[in-house]
Amino acid sequence: MTLSAELSQKAKAILIPELGPVDYARFTQRYEKGTDNYTRNRHQWLGEENAETLHEQATQLATNEELPRPAGAKLLTPKN
Repeated sequence: MTLSAELSQKAKAILIPELGPVDYARFTQRYEKGTDNYTRNRHQWLGEENAETLHEQATQLATNEELPRPAGAKLLTPKN
């Protein structure tokens, strides 16, 4: 019987040449169970930011032309 790690290595050796590295990564993400808690851990990298403060920062960057804007894109303002 093949161990789980051995099976994964064999599958990787077969799938990467067939799918390419990007599609292999996308394929494995569909079937691998995560072990982290995104809701709890996001505060470590996001801090106390929320949608409103992130929008304000992005608006400031766009206003100062520090944030590239795709051709034809409009700067949205929040509805009060």
